[in-house]
Amino acid sequence: MKHYKRIPLLLCSLCTASLSITAQNTTNLPTSMYGLGELSTSDGGRYAGMGNIGIALNRPGFQNTLNPAAITRMDTTCFTFDVGVSASYARYSFLSEHSSNFTGNPNRISMGFRILPRWYALVGVAPYSSVGYVIQTEEEIEGSPGSYTYSLFEGTGGLYRCYITNAFALTRQLSLGVNLGIITGTVKQSETQEKALVEYESSKRAFYADFGLHYEFNTAGRQRWAAGVVFAPSIQISHDNTLTYTNSSTSEDLDKSYHSRTQYLPMHMGTGLSMTTARWVLSADYNYLDWSRNTSSYTSMKYQNQHKLNLGGIYTTNTRLPRSTELMGGVGYSDSYIMLKGGKMQYLEASAGVSFPIRYSYLSLGATWRKQLNSRSNMMQESRWSVNLNLTFGERLSRSKLR
Repeated sequence: MKHYKRIPLLLCSLCTASLSITAQNTTNLPTSMYGLGELSTSDGGRYAGMGNIGIALNRPGFQNTLNPAAITRMDTTCFTFDVGVSASYARYSFLSEHSSNFTGNPNRISMGFRILPRWYALVGVAPYSSVGYVIQTEEEIEGSPGSYTYSLFEGTGGLYRCYITNAFALTRQLSLGVNLGIITGTVKQSETQEKALVEYESSKRAFYADFGLHYEFNTAGRQRWAAGVVFAPSIQISHDNTLTYTNSSTSEDLDKSYHSRTQYLPMHMGTGLSMTTARWVLSADYNYLDWSRNTSSYTSMKYQNQHKLNLGGIYTTNTRLPRSTELMGGVGYSDSYIMLKGGKMQYLEASAGVSFPIRYSYLSLGATWRKQLNSRSNMMQESRWSVNLNLTFGERLSRSKLR
């Protein structure tokens, strides 16, 4: 029982650690100024090199955050921890202009454990979205040819999610799960023109829940199949907004709250299918996100619903060992929830990785290449290379402590 008394303390530590996660931006993409920012495509994990797949995967040593029902194969004799970091290099181009940036930060902290023989739990923290951009514009002053006024737009911050997952193994084949958590964070945006500065600070928060089902069938044959389904309802986001205006030339200052359009987390539906043999695991996920409850305050930007399709596989190098090195690969196609001036943005990505067993732990490395495909040539293009390093380890317990 002493070990279970540590859980509230560990949960507080995870939430405290989340502050360091959101303190660093993970993007410099100009389109992150819209909506909720650039959404996190993955929180890493042991199978980051598989292409962000997991709705139908329920495997030992895998703390699945994509399907709350698919964590009932975790080790029952220890607390299992997941710690991940990521680094990425992105290159942007717009017409003849080019820029690039490098970012690196922690992206996943979680802990899993069994509460009762058929009841499993997972607590953790991961990024949800990120805002990070610097845009400078110039406009010719009317009536003064050759004279220009310059404006600078900057944004920082983002949202993270702190969650508790509960999964119940109803039978050997069927598991149900639920994620309960909070999405919170602060976004700061500013506009500077000449000597005037306007700063907008918005603290956002929303409680959320998503539900999952995982079912295994044909478990007696050489090929074992599994299917998964997830669902999350759309939930309103609360805002605490502050506007600050300063003008160095007139010493004029203003600090007040302001109203912004209501934002909602998207409704999410997803399904997955996996096939497992002694050496191979093949899996496919499809996700649909409905953003129709959101409206834009920008005439040039509209919300659109998202579709994501991912395919991935795992190859076990030595099937004679209970724990062996695994090779991973995956491909994916998705679109953005933001449409600019009627132009759509799609993303093509490919990933590869490897997972090494180290005693009771796994050390995993995944690399991903992502290319932004736009419907118009005059829209910004992005290419990104990212690396995820993840360590999964456990605190082994004696049998007497588990009784």
